[in-house]
Amino acid sequence: MALGNAMIADQIIPSLKYLASSGFDVYIFDYRGYGNSEGKRRINAIIEDYREIIDLLNSKYDKRFLYGVSLGGAVIMNAIGSDAEYDSAVIDSSPSRFSGFGCPERIDPINNLPDDASKIFVITGKKDQVLDSDMTAPLREEAQRRGAKVIDGVDFSHPYMDRSLEAHKTRTKLIQHYFTKNPD
Repeated sequence: MALGNAMIADQIIPSLKYLASSGFDVYIFDYRGYGNSEGKRRINAIIEDYREIIDLLNSKYDKRFLYGVSLGGAVIMNAIGSDAEYDSAVIDSSPSRFSGFGCPERIDPINNLPDDASKIFVITGKKDQVLDSDMTAPLREEAQRRGAKVIDGVDFSHPYMDRSLEAHKTRTKLIQHYFTKNPD
């Protein structure tokens, strides 16, 4: 799993039990400069770290699932754009672009979307107050045009910030179902 900005792995681990209970080995890492990790917070370095992590984990598993929330969705999209091997990916509430904030266009998540996005599930929320529809819709809509499964949840806020327990449970069930039922 790739975390959102300002998320710490130790705080999120308990929330991922639903994936572990489905038989998944779940790996989560603090980005450089987050939590107890050393180094400076640099998006290009974070992306490269995850490319290496994905390559290492892919060498150990037959099934390869990627999950990224918010900034982590953008990190996972960049790994996918650099030809990371994967069976399924969930991109939850990722911004579509960073280039409007001074980052190079090559790291815009929308620019790393594969032509065939059928192995990707993009989730956004209509109640998201962190990344509004202007920031998330272009990626979701283009992913859908390229064959991705998409949902713009009526009651979804930003990941792990849903306003109701029911919305959070619905979101986690969708993710769990996608990873357990999605064909190769």
